[in-house]
Amino acid sequence: MKHIGLFFGTFDPLHNGHVAIAKYFISELKLEELWLVVTPMNPFKEHEKVSNENKRLEMVSCFCDSNEKIICTDVEFHLPKPNYTADTLDYLVKKNSKTKFFVIIGEDNLNTLHLWKNYQDILKQQICVYPRESVTKLSKSLSNHPNVKLYNAPIMDVSSTIIREKISEDKPIDHLVPNEIVQFLTQY
Repeated sequence: MKHIGLFFGTFDPLHNGHVAIAKYFISELKLEELWLVVTPMNPFKEHEKVSNENKRLEMVSCFCDSNEKIICTDVEFHLPKPNYTADTLDYLVKKNSKTKFFVIIGEDNLNTLHLWKNYQDILKQQICVYPRESVTKLSKSLSNHPNVKLYNAPIMDVSSTIIREKISEDKPIDHLVPNEIVQFLTQY
């Protein structure tokens, strides 16, 4: 059975925090691959300004081209919008019967998971939770679920929002994002 991590996100843009978490879980869980699932339309971000979905997909793909175990997937681009994790998982599990998926989420998402569409279906998979600096109290109800495990992944003090602000102010971001992302963004 193949072991694959699923790291969902808008990745607007992909940054060093995402990469550090991806590499941590590849090592910690001994994953064959970790898929960065680029989300075209997150239902919780429908009213926020998000960069063009195709540009974000191309940017993540550009990074993944030089990273053997980190794979960019456009699966949610072929599913109805807005994109719901439960629907994507259902699709992936049906298409990959010989694969065990590990869903990687931040503890901020664990605290709101009960608000997600069909969250009970998501909990059928192994949920791997990484710490977030901004989260103060972890929800007790889901943190004790048998398929939820908290990991001591690195805490990264970086966010896509901060990076977008720096870009708009024409400030350097090369210390916050991988080189591939810097190169990609300078083309646009």
